[in-house]
Amino acid sequence: MTLAARPGDFRSELRRTWELATALAIRSLRVRYRATLLGQVWWVVRPLAMGFILWFALGKVLRVGVEHYPLFLMAGLYPWFWFESTVSGSADVLVGNSGLIRKAVFPRFVLPLTSVLTGTFQFMYTLPVILLFAAVSGETPGLTWLVALPVLLIVQISLLMGLAPLVASLNVFFRDVGPMVEVAMRLLFYGTPIIYPLSRVPHAIRPLVMLNPMTSVIEGWRDMVMTNTFAGADLWPALVISAGALVLGLGIFRKTEKHFADAL
Repeated sequence: MTLAARPGDFRSELRRTWELATALAIRSLRVRYRATLLGQVWWVVRPLAMGFILWFALGKVLRVGVEHYPLFLMAGLYPWFWFESTVSGSADVLVGNSGLIRKAVFPRFVLPLTSVLTGTFQFMYTLPVILLFAAVSGETPGLTWLVALPVLLIVQISLLMGLAPLVASLNVFFRDVGPMVEVAMRLLFYGTPIIYPLSRVPHAIRPLVMLNPMTSVIEGWRDMVMTNTFAGADLWPALVISAGALVLGLGIFRKTEKHFADAL
């Protein structure tokens, strides 16, 4: 008969998992750009370069007519890059550490958690850039940020904490999951109001667009950055889907982790 773990044991295990994941995330940040001249600045430069291209193509050539379009783009691109890089990176986080999984005993959940923490730390680097764009556009942070910023961080982290272990565990058994995620991210980018405002989406398909949890998350970031307002109840699609993703992702990961070593 297996005895249930005592609360003290669970808290201790949770603390060790968190500490190990944090250490691995920091190490990943240091190693990833160690041989580059700009280091972590690349995390800021990539969305910035893409934003410049989109601003020129859509703002200057096609003239989408969105006020403060550079700020509009950056307020959507940086949260999106955080989401995309974390979900895409989590696909290989178990497969890429197959040797470690087969030989070492450690909480397997550390690996997808590390992926989420790495993306979150990188996103924090971008907040000063978003603030700079806001200042240039004449917007300054207000007291609303004290509520909106932590809520938006929690919502997006919760969504990623569900999707990362789900994608990671499925890719162990079905290696097509990785390429499928890459295609899905490309399609989802254009299905999310990042380069266009939600108001331009036809009413007939707007409910479908709102099923994408990143739609309400991106709108929340824009409300905070561009108008100093808090999305509040408008975040409900992301909240509901994040809760569902957490239950599904953690449940599947827990049920399949004992088979990872054999599948890898």
